[in-house]
Amino acid sequence: MEDKVQEVYSQYDLKIYNTYRARGAVVLETEDGLKLCRSFSGSEKRLEFEDCVKRHLIRFDVRNVDGFVRNREGALISRNSGGEGYVLRDWFEGEECNLKRSQRAFGAAANLAWLHIHLQGVSVPEGQNPGSRMRSQQEIFEKRSRELKRVKSYLRDKKQKNLFETQYLKLWDFFYGQACQASEMLAASGCENLWQEAYEEGLVCHGNYNYHNILVIKPGDSKRTGCLAAAELEGMEEYATTNFDRAAYGPQITDLYQFLRKAMEKNDWDTEYGMRLIEEYNKLRPIRAVELRLLYLLLLYPEKFWKITNYYYNNKKSWIPQKNIQKLMVLKDQIIFKERFLKELYAVI
Repeated sequence: MEDKVQEVYSQYDLKIYNTYRARGAVVLETEDGLKLCRSFSGSEKRLEFEDCVKRHLIRFDVRNVDGFVRNREGALISRNSGGEGYVLRDWFEGEECNLKRSQRAFGAAANLAWLHIHLQGVSVPEGQNPGSRMRSQQEIFEKRSRELKRVKSYLRDKKQKNLFETQYLKLWDFFYGQACQASEMLAASGCENLWQEAYEEGLVCHGNYNYHNILVIKPGDSKRTGCLAAAELEGMEEYATTNFDRAAYGPQITDLYQFLRKAMEKNDWDTEYGMRLIEEYNKLRPIRAVELRLLYLLLLYPEKFWKITNYYYNNKKSWIPQKNIQKLMVLKDQIIFKERFLKELYAVI
């Protein structure tokens, strides 16, 4: 196994001092800084799109991203003698962003705004796959709502129900009502135009901006030579953004939604905390009224409840992990806090 990986390393002009494993990958200490080597079996065209996005950022001195390293042949994917593909990218020494440490979360929100400012006018060479184009949110809402109805029908006809199923049914009407409300409001909001606008203007989203993909890096380790968005805000730490594998053309406010929802779930939907996250983003990249409406509607839709539903429906139903029951109970306990936050946000849209 080690020999096959060494075959990959030998395809790069790098002097490697040390290697160690890290979450399904290998970190390389090299003369050119840290690199991360991970197996890859996806589309090369998709990888080229990601490379275009990262090179676009680097051209604007946004260097704290995990840019790809091409091998001697100029390829992004290197293969060993067994045909297995690997990708090498820049890496950083740091730790995942802890969303319970509010200053770090605020800095991560500012970092996202900094990325979005520069993820505009992103284009790819003619003839190259332009990567993903985000699906219509209306389609997503409607598809998920149909899944909710399907599971409700299944459980209604089931004679013997376990604890998870009985608790799920008690919550279903409330969350399905939210789903319908969000879908109806979205249809009348004019927000759907944001998708076409994003494609025409080359606006790219990270697609998976969460704490796993945000590294708080040591002072002085930054590769960014221009303006430091987070560092300029009251001396906050610097951040590296990684894993752009879901990057796509689409409304950038959807990235803020993903980050905000995760952060709020981990902080019991604390209203002051949530509004501050939005404020820190807005300081650097002002949020337009139509984007704020979309942010509200995305938060209104019960995505967490849908995810629990989807996991239940697509997995073995004879045994429900205790963790899933706990997730359902946490969701129930947080209803009042989320409603309070949504009310506060609605007042400003």
